[in-house]
Amino acid sequence: MIDELEGILQSAVCRVLRTMLNFDAHVVPLGKDVVSGGAHIASSVGFIGKMTGVVYVYVSEPFARRMTGRLLGLAEKDLEGEEMVNDAMGELANMIVGNFKSALVERGLSCVLTIPSIVRGTHFSIEAVSSTTRRVLCFRCDDSHHLVVATLIKLS
Repeated sequence: MIDELEGILQSAVCRVLRTMLNFDAHVVPLGKDVVSGGAHIASSVGFIGKMTGVVYVYVSEPFARRMTGRLLGLAEKDLEGEEMVNDAMGELANMIVGNFKSALVERGLSCVLTIPSIVRGTHFSIEAVSSTTRRVLCFRCDDSHHLVVATLIKLS
């Protein structure tokens, strides 16, 4: 079941990035250089129901600014402060997890979503507690940037 969910999430990420940002995204191996150093933004949305979990979407701060500009139809230089980027990254995670949720509901796994949250920082990682299953997908977007999706799932 977890492997099937990973495929569903992969499709959701690719669909949202293509539709909303006009980015082609391809799954690539997760390398240490992808998540180490530099400022990153992690947005998360949880889901609660027959299956419970959290999906974290994290990118470098420069890529988050580029994505925000595309999402809002603005030049990166016109983005003011961190709030616009935070809101856009939260909404991006919400769209990805919303697509994921729809696929869960189609499979009889009803759930509701939590509100998005944002974490900013350097050198942080998402860890699972022993009662959850953790999966990580790394996507290369637009042939030059990475987007990492970490999922923590607990089957009820």
